[in-house]
Amino acid sequence: MSFIIVILLAAAASLAAASPGSANSILLPKGSLGEIRSAIDASSATATTPRGGAVAATPSKSAPAKPIRVAFQGEAGAYSEKSLRELLGPNVVAVPRPNFEACYRAVASKECDYACIPIENSLGGSIHENYDLMLRYDLTIVAEHDFRVRHCLLTKPGLDVKEIKYAISHSQALSQCDNYLRARGIVPKPTYDTAGSAKMISKKIKGEAFGRELPEGCTPENTAAIASNLAGETFGLECKEEGIEDDDSNFTRFLLLGRRGVVQHLNKKIPCKTSLVFTLPNSAGALYKSLACFSLRDIDMSKIESRPMSAALLNYLRFRNTVTQLKVGETSVSYGKEMPRFRYCFYLDILSSELDEGVQNALHHLREQSDYCRVLGSYPAKSRLVGPVAEAVEALNAANVGKKHEADLRLKSLPSDDEEARRLNIGLVGYGAFGQYLSKQIATQHDVRCIDPVDKSKEAAENGVEYFSNFDMPNFLQGLDVVVIAVPMIELEEIVESLPLEKLRNKLVVEVCPLNVYPRTVLTRALPPEADILCANPMFGPGHPLDGVPVVYEKVRIRDTRRADCFLSTFERARCQMVEMAAEDHDAYVADAEFVTHLTGRLLDRNLLPVSPVSSREYAALCDVADMTTHDTFDMFYGMFKYNDRAKELLNAMRDNLASVERKLAAKEAYLAASAEMKNTDRQKLLAECRMLLQEMAKSGAGPSRRQRHRQQIKRNANKS
Repeated sequence: MSFIIVILLAAAASLAAASPGSANSILLPKGSLGEIRSAIDASSATATTPRGGAVAATPSKSAPAKPIRVAFQGEAGAYSEKSLRELLGPNVVAVPRPNFEACYRAVASKECDYACIPIENSLGGSIHENYDLMLRYDLTIVAEHDFRVRHCLLTKPGLDVKEIKYAISHSQALSQCDNYLRARGIVPKPTYDTAGSAKMISKKIKGEAFGRELPEGCTPENTAAIASNLAGETFGLECKEEGIEDDDSNFTRFLLLGRRGVVQHLNKKIPCKTSLVFTLPNSAGALYKSLACFSLRDIDMSKIESRPMSAALLNYLRFRNTVTQLKVGETSVSYGKEMPRFRYCFYLDILSSELDEGVQNALHHLREQSDYCRVLGSYPAKSRLVGPVAEAVEALNAANVGKKHEADLRLKSLPSDDEEARRLNIGLVGYGAFGQYLSKQIATQHDVRCIDPVDKSKEAAENGVEYFSNFDMPNFLQGLDVVVIAVPMIELEEIVESLPLEKLRNKLVVEVCPLNVYPRTVLTRALPPEADILCANPMFGPGHPLDGVPVVYEKVRIRDTRRADCFLSTFERARCQMVEMAAEDHDAYVADAEFVTHLTGRLLDRNLLPVSPVSSREYAALCDVADMTTHDTFDMFYGMFKYNDRAKELLNAMRDNLASVERKLAAKEAYLAASAEMKNTDRQKLLAECRMLLQEMAKSGAGPSRRQRHRQQIKRNANKS
């Protein structure tokens, strides 16, 4: 029986990992739910129950406890760190990060195991930035924790409270302690962070250099910091008073995010939640119908919130959702939907597991109505831990029983921190319109040089790029980390073969063609095995913002992963959507759309799109397509045609569609002309028939008049007499 349980759980886990765009969103066949649920319930009897009723298997004594790295936003001692230690215990390694996105990135890059992120506060409301970041990164929620915020007044050791004139902290913390500060005549001074304010005072006391200075007039002898007691312990400050907030109902809800979900470890005995996000079409009653999916099945909802989203982000979500649907064989994919000016996504929390049959049916129903639906996680409620999270925490706690931590359980930096500060030497082979635009984006973070057979020294100087002529190829390649080949696809093979291939050893070679299979074949055949190869398609162009624009890439042959990740992070930091996809999938899903887009743009020109004082959204979109394609050379477009097996088929389909439209227009015109002629002919015939009828009535149908009949009667009477 235990073997069957393991098989069922493994099947559920594999199904969870099979959907790349849904972050462990599971959609099981209806018949398998009962078996998996009963197996999980039966297995729960053998599990131990650590803190808060969390379910976890007893850790093996022989297995060494692995450290758990948890990223949080803020300085050491921040409320986020205190929250994660309340949830996971004192033995985890806390990793402070400068911002929320850095926390997500640390988990996604596998430098940290989890991230503890605040999502909403009972007084301040939702942290909208984290809602947006949950859509950008494929992380899943594995636990939640309601953290009671207790503000402390921290000062230099031995300082009298009466000597305090100023209080520094985050503006929100100061506002939450306003009555306390007013009653004591303490002037609030806002700073960047709660724990950071304690750090500023501590550094000033020790005389150590720090990037931020105390506000004007503030010194360690007259200033207190408002932060957590953990911040006071971390920076050696004295807590004068705890719980100085005006409202004792100040709670912050934290989410623990990981790369793999825990839904398969939930059972009916564990209270759980499922968080999801979805978008709806712009139609009457759409939200009502979506909520009915849950209310009709008696599924309790604990929260719903709408959040505006950018058009670029929504387009990316639809792009990824379309790819996912095509991969699983769904054909009912909608394209080109009209979007309102303000677009919203809805975040919903339900008090049930995703594996419940009612929830599965509700999700099936919701996906039929929504444009995009993603389960952000199904997890235990009320600070419980289950599955691998609970096992790792229990193993760590068991290994540290009775031990005192001499070292600080924090990581001050991660390997990627050095990579972000690292400046690569990048060379562009080909400096056309796209190469120039690409150099503008990467020159802000790296040292860029270019080479082109045509003199591009003026354009290169304007973009802060060093120009080399073709005969100076050895000096151009000297010291380069990355070689980006930005030439039309029809010239790619010739350009690659003309390069001194031996000098490309131990370098990263990147191609940025709109197709991937053909360039990948050329590079893998021509380049030496010591050269790393990266195929990328940055789907942007001059005049368009990068925020939300997909960059599709494939790591074909990478030995130096840090160098490749450092290059890709250039686009990630520009808020592009990084989509890793095999070249075959890229060409199958993207190449056709790219070719049709560029074909449409080349068919349109300013003669067909005259300037209009009033333009619709559709007209503006056509103008954007035309403008985008005018910046690309015809050689690039020809390469998209030549190396796309379906290009001729698409071209014929476009021609057939145009002919079909012409036939429909001609048929409609002929129909209307015939109808008008028939109406005119029928009118003439009707008038002629009426005229003939009147004539016949006048000739034969009409009898003598009354006066004539009267005269005839008089004559008859006279004749009788």
